[in-house]
Amino acid sequence: MTVSLAEDLLLLGYEDDGTPTPDSGTLDYGLAGAVLVELATARRIKLAGGRVRVDKTETGAGDPILDHGLQRITGYGREAKPGELLDAIRGGLRDLVLDRLVDRGVLLREQRRVLLVPLPRFPSATGGEPPAETETRARLTALIDGGTTDERTHTLATLALAAGLTSSAFPGVPRADVERCLAALPEPWQSTAVRELLDEVQVSIIATTTMFMTGS
Repeated sequence: MTVSLAEDLLLLGYEDDGTPTPDSGTLDYGLAGAVLVELATARRIKLAGGRVRVDKTETGAGDPILDHGLQRITGYGREAKPGELLDAIRGGLRDLVLDRLVDRGVLLREQRRVLLVPLPRFPSATGGEPPAETETRARLTALIDGGTTDERTHTLATLALAAGLTSSAFPGVPRADVERCLAALPEPWQSTAVRELLDEVQVSIIATTTMFMTGS
């Protein structure tokens, strides 16, 4: 099964019992970053002068998650920096990604009550780790252990680190070791424009993650 970059990231940010992992506090920003990168890869947006510009020659991306991103970008009212758009895109995005994974049979939707408050959870449909997540983790492990990389996996690893999901994406591996490994690998991006956008997204997410963790 082929899943989107945002779906990959969300699966890493949830336990198999359907609850968010302890380090997923800024997951929504990572998801928004994933949408921006996929839109750039599809050449629906580009970075020009540090601001995101939409290709207006087409309408819609044909994908609900990417269309959500396009709508938020075009509705912003002006060309904006990637960091500004992360806030615009993240609203409602997690629900869209969860809905997609439920519709595809990867996750289930359940309701539970905590102090009479209904809380949804999204456990794996298999009762264990979803096969799509297993495949993703295998690629991440190959990246760290064997230096095997590709554009999608390298991008996912970069977003996971930026969003503070290091322990979820690379269990037992110190963040510094992951960073050194990524820095030593040859860059797999075919498009300089996509790489530049990812750099901007990474910096913006890290800044947000730092503020979230320090409470400043």
